[in-house]
Amino acid sequence: MASGLIHFKMARPLLLLWSTLVATLPVALLADRIETKDGSIIYGKIIEAIDGNLSIETTYSSILQVPLTALVSLSSSNNLGVRDENNRTIFGQSVPMPKNQLNIRNNKQTNQLEFANIQHIWTDVNNDPWVIEAEQQELELLMKWKSSVGFDLVGSSGNTDSFAIGFRLDSTYANNFKELDFFLSYNTQTTNGTTDTDETKGGIAYDSLFHERLAWYLRSDFEHDPVEQINLRSTGALGLKYDLLENSDYEISTRVGTAVRYEESTIELENENIDPAFDLGLEYSHLLKESLFLESELTVLPKIDDLSDYLFNHDTALVFPIFEDNTWHIRSGLSGTFDSVPKDDSEKMDMKYYFRVVYNFD
Repeated sequence: MASGLIHFKMARPLLLLWSTLVATLPVALLADRIETKDGSIIYGKIIEAIDGNLSIETTYSSILQVPLTALVSLSSSNNLGVRDENNRTIFGQSVPMPKNQLNIRNNKQTNQLEFANIQHIWTDVNNDPWVIEAEQQELELLMKWKSSVGFDLVGSSGNTDSFAIGFRLDSTYANNFKELDFFLSYNTQTTNGTTDTDETKGGIAYDSLFHERLAWYLRSDFEHDPVEQINLRSTGALGLKYDLLENSDYEISTRVGTAVRYEESTIELENENIDPAFDLGLEYSHLLKESLFLESELTVLPKIDDLSDYLFNHDTALVFPIFEDNTWHIRSGLSGTFDSVPKDDSEKMDMKYYFRVVYNFD
């Protein structure tokens, strides 16, 4: 019995050593391996090397960033793609020896590269950073359509409260650098058998980014509202647009330009008016809470020769999705036009509130 106990005690360290080797051998054989100048050896999975740093994923510390200039050797269980400082691209198996350089072996030869002269390393022939970047740039240039159609419940307040219906169609054809927008809307309202709103609006706008946050724009819109004695009111404008702020919660952009205001009355004795004007605008979007947005668009069109004669258009609303796929939205807000010099007995402010159900489609 004593002899067996002695043999067990002697064999115990060997068993521990054997179990350690069994546990670590698959990692050593199958994992990627790097060695640094300070003597550290790291096992894991090489992700890529770009901008002078190697990314390696380990089981104990997530993804590590190691400078390429700090490496002594590198080996991988996968074939690697490597690009040097002269844009020469090499594919093959990496081997750790000799040290102080990257050794890539393929069926033609063994290529030896200084770590300091490497631009990129990737682990899949389909993950070439240059190819991915080119594909990303191609996607950024690809023009895509996005459209929406909405139906309103519109209200107005005054001597008589009433409700009305309306619709709005929006379409955008855009990429990351330029955008073309269309819209068309119609609202009608009848109170006690009398039509007090019969408004049709439409417009088109184009902007193109030419320097970081600065773009030039061209836009035109029209309005027909016989109740307000407007047979046709239209604006054409050209100017510059600047993105003041753009992050995950806020988007703010402004525009400044020159415009031409045209107005034709439904009254036959009234002359048509054509006036040069300034075009000043502000677009604002704020993520108030998860999936709840506040959106606002303001436009001021003062005449150049009489700044006190101006039109002020605004649309401010809360927007939130009905379903998680963001296909259906609710948009509820205020919109209207303030005319500082209205015609005859028309009121200066034409204000409406609306509750719009919007369907988005590509």
